[in-house]
Amino acid sequence: MAIKPEVLGDDELVAKFKALDEGLQGDVLENATVVGALVIVNAAKKNVKANGLIGTRTMSRSIHVGGHTEKTSDFSGGKDYSDVGGLVNQGTRVEVLAGTNLVYAPPHEFGGVIRPKTGKYLAIPIGSYRGSPRSHSDLQLRKSRSGNLLLVDASGTPQYVLKESVTIPARPFMRPAHDDNKTEVQGAIGEAIKQQIEKVAAG
Repeated sequence: MAIKPEVLGDDELVAKFKALDEGLQGDVLENATVVGALVIVNAAKKNVKANGLIGTRTMSRSIHVGGHTEKTSDFSGGKDYSDVGGLVNQGTRVEVLAGTNLVYAPPHEFGGVIRPKTGKYLAIPIGSYRGSPRSHSDLQLRKSRSGNLLLVDASGTPQYVLKESVTIPARPFMRPAHDDNKTEVQGAIGEAIKQQIEKVAAG
């Protein structure tokens, strides 16, 4: 005895599959990808704090999803950074960038040697003075007992130490945010797609 399988309502089922295929493209796929990228962004912000890179919080605020700065509540473009961009939406293929284009982010992520662009020395603030030493007319050059060159104020208080270069150790915040959260990223994207599938199926 032969059994012939038959799908009842196959036209409706095909229509739903077609709607499902179309419903998981373009903006929907982009939004799901952004949800996953935000997991990396939030983890990177935590890493910045854990690595002691908070300072004025500029580093943390600059981290975002390219093309979707509105999804990162504390992002506000500054003179030193802007939207990293990189958004690609080709219907069935979506790419987003998560990160920062802050100029001093790479030396912290990868480590490096900082040298002055002009002049012989970097002036590193060690006192209450901020900004360029050129904006303070009372500074005088002194040498410390250990041989460091210092700029001191009128009272003799050191305000800047002068260095020909500074070596910054690697304190990565983006790479660990990606590497340590792959499962959570996949889960966030999967959940966003699941919700869309349920919406289309119910439609």
